[in-house]
Amino acid sequence: MQSAIRLARDAKFNYTAVQWCKYILMACATVLVILPIVVIFLGSFKTGEEFNRSGPFDLPSFTSDTEIWKGGAELSDGVKVDVSADKLSVKEIRRLTFVVDTVSSGSSISVVCDGAEVLSVSPDGSSAEVSVDVPRAVAAQMLKNGFSVTGSGCTVRRMKVLEGFFFKNYATAFVKGNMALGFANTLIIVVFAGLGTVLTGSMTAFVLSRFRFKLKKVIYTMFLWIALIPTITTQVATFQIIQKLGMYNTRLSVIVLSMGTDIIAIMIYLQFLNNISVSLDESAIMDGANYWQVFTRIIFPLLQPATVTILILKIVNLYNDFYNPLLYMPKKSLMVISTSLYKFKGPFGTNWPVICAGVVIALIPTLVVFVSMQKYIYSGMVSGSVKE
Repeated sequence: MQSAIRLARDAKFNYTAVQWCKYILMACATVLVILPIVVIFLGSFKTGEEFNRSGPFDLPSFTSDTEIWKGGAELSDGVKVDVSADKLSVKEIRRLTFVVDTVSSGSSISVVCDGAEVLSVSPDGSSAEVSVDVPRAVAAQMLKNGFSVTGSGCTVRRMKVLEGFFFKNYATAFVKGNMALGFANTLIIVVFAGLGTVLTGSMTAFVLSRFRFKLKKVIYTMFLWIALIPTITTQVATFQIIQKLGMYNTRLSVIVLSMGTDIIAIMIYLQFLNNISVSLDESAIMDGANYWQVFTRIIFPLLQPATVTILILKIVNLYNDFYNPLLYMPKKSLMVISTSLYKFKGPFGTNWPVICAGVVIALIPTLVVFVSMQKYIYSGMVSGSVKE
C-alpha cells in the first residue's frame, strides 16, 4: 500500500515538473520572439544620436534638438537674423534655444514674426544656452511665415528648436523610402505568384494522387531531391536564363521564379487529396465528366483550406523575400517593400531609427493577415496528417 502511494506521489511530482518545464520553455520562446520586436519599436521613436548612445530597451524622449541656423551675429540696434520658412524643415517647434556668447548686462533677444514680437528672452551670461518655450499658435505662425531675431548685448552663434518627432521617423521611412511604391510592387508580385503557385501545386498534386504511371515515383523523388539543392548554387545559371529571356529588371522575373514548383504546396495538397475519396472522381466520370471538370468542379473546391494555407505561406515568403527582388529587379521603380528601406543604409552611416520605423510599418500587414487567418494556417498544416 505504501509503495503504491509512493509511486502515485512520484508520478504526480514528475507530471508537475514536466508541466513547469513546459511553461518555462513557452515563456522563454515568447520572450525571444517579443524582445526583438520591442527593441525595433522603441528604436523607431529615437533620433540617430539617441539610438547610438542609448541602450536597446531605453525609452525614447520623443523630442529632438534640430539646428536651424548657424553663424555669428552680434545683436544690436538695426541688426537682425532672418530665418525664412523655407529653411525650417522641422514639423513642429516646442522650444527655441539660442547658443550665445559675449553677453553684457541688460542683454535681450526678441523673436519677431509678421512685424510683431512674439517671444523674448534675457541671457544672463551664466549659461551658453538660453531657451524659451514656444506656444502652439506662435509655432504655427513661425513655421508658416518664418521669423526674425533681434536684440542687444549678445552674440548669437546658433539657433536650435526642440522638435517633437513622434511620427517623424515613420513619415521619413514611408515617404523617402517610397514604401507606397514598394507595397504596390509587392502586391502585384504576390497576386500573380500566389495564383501561379496554387495552380501548379494543386494540378501537380492531383496528378500524383489520382493517376498511376510508370515514372510516378521517379518524378516524386525528383521533387524531393530538387528541394534539397541549395538555391544559391544555381543562381548563376538562373540569372543567365532570366537575362537571356529578357525578364531582367521586370516584375516577371520574380513572378516566374516564385511560380516554380513548390514542394511544400504539393505536400499540403497531397495531404488533403489523400483524404478525399476516389469514389467522388469515379462517380463524376460515370456521369460524363472529364478529368478537367472533376478537378475544377469537385476536387479544387474541396481544397479550399489547403489553398488558403498555401496562399498565406506564399504571401509571407514573398513579402519577406529580399534576395530575388534585389538581384533581378534593381531598378528604383521596381522596388518592393523588403528593398525600399535599403536606401537608408550607406557607406557613410545607417539611419537605424528610420529603418526600425520602416520595419514596424512593413510588419503591420503581415501581422493583420496572420491574426485574421491563423486558424486556416493551423488547420491546413495538420489536416490530412492523421489517417483513420
